[in-house]
Amino acid sequence: MSDTGAREFDVIICGAGPAGSTCALALADSGLEVAVLEKNNFPRDKTCGDAVAAYVPKVLATINSSLTRSLEDFTEKVSVNTCRLVAPNQKALDLRFNQTGFISRRIDWDNFLFEKASAQTNTTFFLNHTIRDVRITRDGVIVMAGDTEFKGRLVIGCDGVHSVLNRKITGTRPDPNHHCGAVRAYYSNVSDIQDHTFEIHLVKDLLPGYFWIFPVKNNLANVGLGVLSAVISKRRMDLRSSLQKVVEEIPYISDRFKNAKRIEKIEGFGLPLGSRKVPMSGDRFMLCGDAASLVDPLSGEGIGQAIVSGRYAGWQAKKCFEENNFSAGFMTQYDAQVYQKFWSRHRKNHFIQQLMNREWLLNGVFNAALKSRLIRNVISKSFT
Repeated sequence: MSDTGAREFDVIICGAGPAGSTCALALADSGLEVAVLEKNNFPRDKTCGDAVAAYVPKVLATINSSLTRSLEDFTEKVSVNTCRLVAPNQKALDLRFNQTGFISRRIDWDNFLFEKASAQTNTTFFLNHTIRDVRITRDGVIVMAGDTEFKGRLVIGCDGVHSVLNRKITGTRPDPNHHCGAVRAYYSNVSDIQDHTFEIHLVKDLLPGYFWIFPVKNNLANVGLGVLSAVISKRRMDLRSSLQKVVEEIPYISDRFKNAKRIEKIEGFGLPLGSRKVPMSGDRFMLCGDAASLVDPLSGEGIGQAIVSGRYAGWQAKKCFEENNFSAGFMTQYDAQVYQKFWSRHRKNHFIQQLMNREWLLNGVFNAALKSRLIRNVISKSFT
């Protein structure tokens, strides 16, 4: 599309990923006119670990129960209820969860949410519209995307780690102590993948990061690793080379890749961690998901946080229009909801992350956990 001239809406959502699409779904019954601006077309891929938390279906159900039924019919996923943790000493610990999550390639999962959101009559998607500028005025917001000027009364930034809204309005910059670098690739025919199980390997040379193997449909696996950015810089790490080294040179892992084939190139991505509080809202704006630095500091999970924050932002937007109040003070209700949901967990997991560079400690904890159900339960809560 190459529209010219100003387009006017009540709410402008920047980004159509999980946060943006969920936000649009939360506004479906609002009576508000919503524009969603997205730089790509759908279906489109997004470099990620592809893990979707078990609580996500319940979150979607609070928006519309039909979403849960649609999710049950969504076939492009692999259900998982067990995390296999492997210590540096190669001892494995299987953590079985009461609830079932799933692994789904982002090209499929994001498209599922996009299709549900784009079906809403009050929502207009503008694809292939790259956001170039965002301005907050006394009376509203102005967003430049592609060649089009969009005007609204409220803007919600769901445009990821490189959020234009975040950069232009809050000025928040990445902090290497609260940010991870990661790489991933898809492999076919990785051996010994257990049913309903995703794997996290605490490889010595990656601590306090980890290597993962997540099962994907059609005999594929999402294989990758993530490391704290401060550690990457200090050690001058090349994560792509590190991934190849793990797959090819660590015997207990490389044995499983003898007949495997990498089907795509190794892709990199950044993870803004929720281990510090950053501005998430202000006059006439809110930030969601990666734009709000909400990735779990330990597990690297971010899709669930994006969906939860997108839902809260949609609900808060409705309140803003009901009260005709778009002030920074009123928006703090949104921040409070998000931090009530995640801050305690993120703070605890940040503390655990800081201990994870101690190989002897990890091995000791695993040895104890293999003998104690109580310790296994404590570890399990950090990954659910």
